[in-house]
Amino acid sequence: MMMRRLIRLSVLSFSFAFVVTAAVGPVVAVVACAGVLLYALAKARWAAARRAEAAEAEAVAAATEAKAAAESVVAEAEAVIAAARLRLFGKAAS
Repeated sequence: MMMRRLIRLSVLSFSFAFVVTAAVGPVVAVVACAGVLLYALAKARWAAARRAEAAEAEAVAAATEAKAAAESVVAEAEAVIAAARLRLFGKAAS
């Protein structure tokens, strides 16, 4: 009698372990897939943020370069105007 109960308990425990393992397997797989997906999304966001920072730095550098070029053109134009005034008023004074 005791042996039958022990065998029955062993069979039931193995059955229970099998059912639990079979049920937990897909859950673990789904959780693992979700983890991989979240990691990939976080990495993509990080890469997008890095690209945005690089683009912003490049835009600032381009704006600075354009401002320097514009100031150079203005300075050159002022020099030409000053030379023209000097020629114009220099001849008029002579």
